[in-house]
Amino acid sequence: MRYAVIFCVLSSLFLPRAHAGEGQVLITRVNVFNSLKARMDKDVSVVIEGNRIAGVHDQRPEGPFDRVIDGGGHVLMPGLIDTHVHLAITAGLPESMDVPWDYLSHTMSKRSRDMLLRGFTSVRDLGGPVFGLKRAVDEGLVDGPRIFPSGAFITQTSGHGDFRRSVDGHPEFGGAATNGQRLGFYRLADGVPQVLASTRENLGKGATQIKIMGSGGVGSMFDPVDSIQYTLDELRAIVQAASDWDTYAAAHLHNAPAIRRAVEAGVMSVDHGFMMDEEGARMMAEKGVFLSTQFAILEIVFEMGFLTEWQLQKARMVVEASHDMVGYIKKFGIKTTFSSDSFGPESLSASLQTREFEARSKFFTPVEILQHATANAAELLELSGNRNPYPGKLGVIEAGAMADLIIVRGNPLEDISLLGDPAANLLLIMKDGKVYQDKLVE
Repeated sequence: MRYAVIFCVLSSLFLPRAHAGEGQVLITRVNVFNSLKARMDKDVSVVIEGNRIAGVHDQRPEGPFDRVIDGGGHVLMPGLIDTHVHLAITAGLPESMDVPWDYLSHTMSKRSRDMLLRGFTSVRDLGGPVFGLKRAVDEGLVDGPRIFPSGAFITQTSGHGDFRRSVDGHPEFGGAATNGQRLGFYRLADGVPQVLASTRENLGKGATQIKIMGSGGVGSMFDPVDSIQYTLDELRAIVQAASDWDTYAAAHLHNAPAIRRAVEAGVMSVDHGFMMDEEGARMMAEKGVFLSTQFAILEIVFEMGFLTEWQLQKARMVVEASHDMVGYIKKFGIKTTFSSDSFGPESLSASLQTREFEARSKFFTPVEILQHATANAAELLELSGNRNPYPGKLGVIEAGAMADLIIVRGNPLEDISLLGDPAANLLLIMKDGKVYQDKLVE
């Protein structure tokens, strides 16, 4: 019995600990963005206990408090949520996969901290080996946002996620696995048995949702952008396997036939969706499917510098076809989230996130964009069900919600571009009740 007690005590020293925040904190004199009611609540005080919001008050409550933060009349809002990032893709494709694992881990750690300091307290990572990074962030070893990981892309042979070089053989035909496959960037899976095994493998490693490559894409080596990828039976098998673990499938989708097929199969998140048609948009709205799309990348894609001429031709096709997308979003009321597709070298990754606010403002009001990046995005994350590693409300400021907050200089409801310059305009960044940046005291 004595040895069992000693073992339990010693073991507890090495277990990851839930973050307890900074005690009882009062944030006073702030204007709070109410993401559910799309309004600003003036001159509010917010009490935080540990890593949760304990209350939102019209008048300053009585203490004592472990810390008091004077918001100075600035805007307090939920931490930002990006529903499509790639923390492990830190260069062009497939160059980012031809690196040693220890180098990749360092670049991912830096990427994670930079993203948090841009105000993103939660992200959905839609492809790449980030399970270890997520664990390091959760244990407090690395600063970063909450990570909802997908793990390896599930891709058909010669699909958008097949990042072999033309000289690499196929593992099924005597070829060796590539470094990208060994690292866990992608899984080649053809036929129902293979897609089931791939889905279950990702779920077993900790995926909160499954990422399917469902159509051709721009950055890939083999596939035309108009190609439809995976049969209906294959897609349904992936969706069923995800549902059996109480979560869902998201899919990279550009062209309209691929979107319609994926939605018919039960995919709940259409990522990109630039070439959608009216029928596909109607199907998405009827089934409550989310659109996780981007706007800055349509402008930046021709500035990247590492795409081949054939890839640029595919990019031109996508950009040209994207002009009808916003009309369908508004006509059918499709649930839309903030999504940047942040990847690549640091300058590109940062630009994709920061420029997304202004790029989106050409089509949506500031209030709509803020809802995309808070309440709407949080609703999509909640589809992970029992696979959600962070039980608690995100994207809102209310009693019981997670204490993920930012304070903004100026009013983003009037000028959304403020969020595109986080170094100048983010005065406070809090995640899980812990303050990571405080410029209010300067």
